[in-house]
Amino acid sequence: MRKKTAAATAVHYAARAILLAGFAFYIVHLVQSGTLNLYIASRMQFIVKLSALGMYAVAAQQLYAAIRAWFDSSKHVPSCDCNHEMPSTWGKSLLLYGWFAVPLIIGFTVPDGLLGSSMASAKGVQFTPQQIVQPKSDLPTIEVESESRDTASPSATKSGTQIEEAALDILFPSDQFTESYAKFGKQLVKQDLIQVKEKQFIETLTTLDLYRTAFIGKTIQISGFVYREDSMGKQQFGISRFAISCCSADASPYGVMANFGKADTFTTDEWITVTGKLGTTMYNGNEIIQIQVNKAVKITPPKDPYVTPDLDFGLE
Repeated sequence: MRKKTAAATAVHYAARAILLAGFAFYIVHLVQSGTLNLYIASRMQFIVKLSALGMYAVAAQQLYAAIRAWFDSSKHVPSCDCNHEMPSTWGKSLLLYGWFAVPLIIGFTVPDGLLGSSMASAKGVQFTPQQIVQPKSDLPTIEVESESRDTASPSATKSGTQIEEAALDILFPSDQFTESYAKFGKQLVKQDLIQVKEKQFIETLTTLDLYRTAFIGKTIQISGFVYREDSMGKQQFGISRFAISCCSADASPYGVMANFGKADTFTTDEWITVTGKLGTTMYNGNEIIQIQVNKAVKITPPKDPYVTPDLDFGLE
């Protein structure tokens, strides 16, 4: 009886060792294939890689316990002294280990893929991240001196800078919650071409939406996958990216509406880069920003398709 119990215990330890080693090997597989970034945010990947080493170590310990239980059955059954009982029947054992084996099998058998429109539809693309009170339209226009710094006197240059800052303060009102976005907006509005880059994707879209009045007519460039909803017009589609904080399980789709006369030349989920003038439109009863596209180019999906919140935003 003791030998039979010890053999069953050895099987349990061996099953645990196999599962732990399987998960560790799966992480190594994702790293080697370059697809770990499809599941884990970049800043979390180092921790995940370390966890693979930990699981290999624990798997080795479980394998040692299995061998010891098998060969030392005549003496005693190994115990961790933590009052954990092994499943009493094979049915319970299959159910317990199946919870871990099934996702591992799915991970190895199902091809890796990008999150796309189907997931975006389920979660809902955020076309209007946030809004604040916009500058009043009847505010006086403030002219900024165009005299070059080479010919202008120091006092005139200083005066022109003060006027420019005053104009920007009017365009970018802020409070303690939007101060960082206002500061960022003052930098963006001075650019001839505003590129929505991966590093501050969410922060840039939020700034453009918060202070849309200041950016009307500015040239914008953004890359993402094509997203469509039934309520969109024939020439409309969304340019979207998934934002993740930790892993793909917490992914949230962000995007901006685009209007393009040749919208039907792009298929849903196709990755493109669009360039155009920023404006506004009404969508589902809300005013949102929209790019009037004048150039659209198909691109290959980036190696790291997801964006993450910039934790350093506003700390500069």
